Amino acid sequence: MRTIRISEEVWNEIAKKGKFGETPNDVLRRIFNLTSEVANPNVLFHKNRPLDRAKRRMSARVTDDGYLMISFLGGQSNKWKLPSKSDKDGIRKVKKLAVEFAEKNEASTGQVNAVIKAMTDAEYWTTK
Repeated sequence: MRTIRISEEVWNEIAKKGKFGETPNDVLRRIFNLTSEVANPNVLFHKNRPLDRAKRRMSARVTDDGYLMISFLGGQSNKWKLPSKSDKDGIRKVKKLAVEFAEKNEASTGQVNAVIKAMTDAEYWTTK
């Protein structure tokens, strides 16, 4: 690995061409059509799926009446009644069903993570 000094102008151009989660090295490799190195260890992957982009807009939220709702643009949607916040096994089951639903509808890695985040933001977590 080598270190180079670049101007602010060059840095900004690299940033404009970058995609979420890419390092400057990743951007330059893509621009120069170089074969990819080992995957960036700072980017998380879900199961064996590569880093991907969303095909359809998705929303995931917990409603005031205690449901986890997931909907995709185009009409696919589902909801699950959430158990009490102390029922860790129940929370795991709902999370598993919701993630499976999202994956079945071709959710991206970020969208799958958004499903889980919707639950944790509403304090439905499986630890503590």
